[in-house]
Amino acid sequence: MEYEINPKKICKLTVLPSEIKKYINEVSGESLKVLLMIFSEENNLSPYEIATKLDLNISQVEDAFRFWKSKEIINISEKNNSSLSAKKPSASQISSEELKEAKKEDKYVNMLFKQSEQLYSRPLKPMERRTLLYIYEFYNLPIDVILMVVDFCIRYNKPPRQILSICEKMSDNNITTHEQAEKEIQLLTEKYNIESQVRHCFGIYDRKLSMNEKNLINKWFVDYNFKINMIRLAFNRCIDSIGKLSFQYINKILLNWKKENIKTPEDIEKFENGKNKVSKSVSKNTSYNLDELLTKSGLFIPE
Repeated sequence: MEYEINPKKICKLTVLPSEIKKYINEVSGESLKVLLMIFSEENNLSPYEIATKLDLNISQVEDAFRFWKSKEIINISEKNNSSLSAKKPSASQISSEELKEAKKEDKYVNMLFKQSEQLYSRPLKPMERRTLLYIYEFYNLPIDVILMVVDFCIRYNKPPRQILSICEKMSDNNITTHEQAEKEIQLLTEKYNIESQVRHCFGIYDRKLSMNEKNLINKWFVDYNFKINMIRLAFNRCIDSIGKLSFQYINKILLNWKKENIKTPEDIEKFENGKNKVSKSVSKNTSYNLDELLTKSGLFIPE
């Protein structure tokens, strides 16, 4: 496959330090996006603004800051570094020497790497090793729990940062046993299956779901207790009404159904037939009593 840059679309260039080429094989996608954002903006953005623009969480942006600081690409002032210094070092800061030493000296780390390679059916990449070692050293999770998360992320084609994110939440919630982790993985599996169903139903194949969209999907299934067939009906009505996909419009439809205790397509039919009967009845009664209403009003229809 050959390619070339389209000059018609390149109206502005962002200049990056040539030093970055040295780290292209070890830098994460998030850290690279953060750096591109830093260099492409005329004014310095706060970590929160960068996180918002890139749809990242604040810890991912701060990890990127630490990585590029460790490579002397950016500097972090003491004022802005106060919140970072209290946190653990990032996985990307673990050196190759530390990886080799940990694998050699700690049998559990060696086991974690070997079992993970069996799950991946290939050798681990450097960033994957760094992530696993970081989780093992800082989150105090048993090897079997970490491997369960690795297996889950492989099945759903999730990157190393997702393994880190899930393990971090498990550690924060004191999920440290095999049984607790199984329940958590089951919940995550249901969540991703639900999101996959909705993406397929709505025809969303070219982008990720936003956090707001994920929250609405969770609300439809968990809070409103709807099945995918009802969400598909709401989607079809949304397209028929406004001609495009709108999560908020679909949410309004589903919320109205919930208020009316509508749970199945049959409930919709009964409800709408009932409304039609009431409407026809009102119309019929109005026409039937027209002479009486005119008489009471002192009016009459000439013969």
